[in-house]
Amino acid sequence: MEANKVIKLGNPLLRLVSEPIANNEFGTDALKTLANTLFDVMAQENGLGLAAPQIGINKRAIVFGMDKHPIHTELPPIPYTVLFNPSFVPTSDICVEDYEGCLSVGNLRGKVSRYKSIRYRGYDANGHLIEREVSDLHARAVQHELDHLNGVIFLDRITNHSSLGFHEELVLSGVLPSNMPD
Repeated sequence: MEANKVIKLGNPLLRLVSEPIANNEFGTDALKTLANTLFDVMAQENGLGLAAPQIGINKRAIVFGMDKHPIHTELPPIPYTVLFNPSFVPTSDICVEDYEGCLSVGNLRGKVSRYKSIRYRGYDANGHLIEREVSDLHARAVQHELDHLNGVIFLDRITNHSSLGFHEELVLSGVLPSNMPD
């Protein structure tokens, strides 16, 4: 498996529960290379986030980050972050439904309900704890990527299947803004 290509829906590797990073893996060149590869592929694909299973690696590793949202420019940047063995807890019961896409699903989009605010934690490649309390798009991105580590794709979380559509059609019908990235 070439670890610089995003695998697509239908590949059984996307449905596996990922293996945790062992304590003796932190600080190794292999873990640093995995982090760099994830960031490189995310950038090549113009993604907001990427999980190791999406490049065929069955490890509990995610990356995410954004300088400026292409549509909602008022949104704050999301720091470029790698998390190994990540987890989260909601900080309130408030959920928000919004459209999501996924590099492993192509141009399909659909509305998914996610916690508005969460506290997440994980470790960097050297084993240092990263812990943040976040909300809105930042929280959504973390929850989406964490799902991949449990073999869950955003399509599994759609409750109103009438929201499901191809990006181009949702733009043409006025449901999504025309300058939203694919």
